[in-house]
Amino acid sequence: MAALLDSKAVESFLIHEARLLDDRKFEDWMALFDDEGFYWAPSVVGQQSPLTEVSIFFDNRELMAQRITRLRHERVHSQIPHSRTMHMVSNVVASDIPGDAGEISVTSKFLVLEYRPSVPEGVQRMFGGEYQHILKETDGSFRILGKKAMLINCDSAFGPLAVYF
Repeated sequence: MAALLDSKAVESFLIHEARLLDDRKFEDWMALFDDEGFYWAPSVVGQQSPLTEVSIFFDNRELMAQRITRLRHERVHSQIPHSRTMHMVSNVVASDIPGDAGEISVTSKFLVLEYRPSVPEGVQRMFGGEYQHILKETDGSFRILGKKAMLINCDSAFGPLAVYF
């Protein structure tokens, strides 16, 4: 029963994270990350390191803050009006990391719909793949130590990306 409750808590945390992004509460979303936390979206299937190949995103908290500031800037023409997103998270599987007290490895599937009203006639895009989170239990909740978003089409060409998927 404890494992079921823990899985539900992890799933609720991931849904909360997704809701913050959809609600454009980027600063609150960034606050979920540990001070040393990172968000990584590889650009190659099976990419092992963000340091040896170019990635779609590899943001630490400093880069997240810069990206958020840019998204909030009044002259970001590609985001006037801003994109609307809907994140869906499912198939959440959590497991303890042996030897790392309080750290949890979580995999889940995701689908993100983005509607960009700023382009002529509006455009809807879809991103899907698998998340890998490393979470640390703290004060009855979690902190994100690392988040990896593996798009199923990560090696495709993308138009401008102004949203976190």
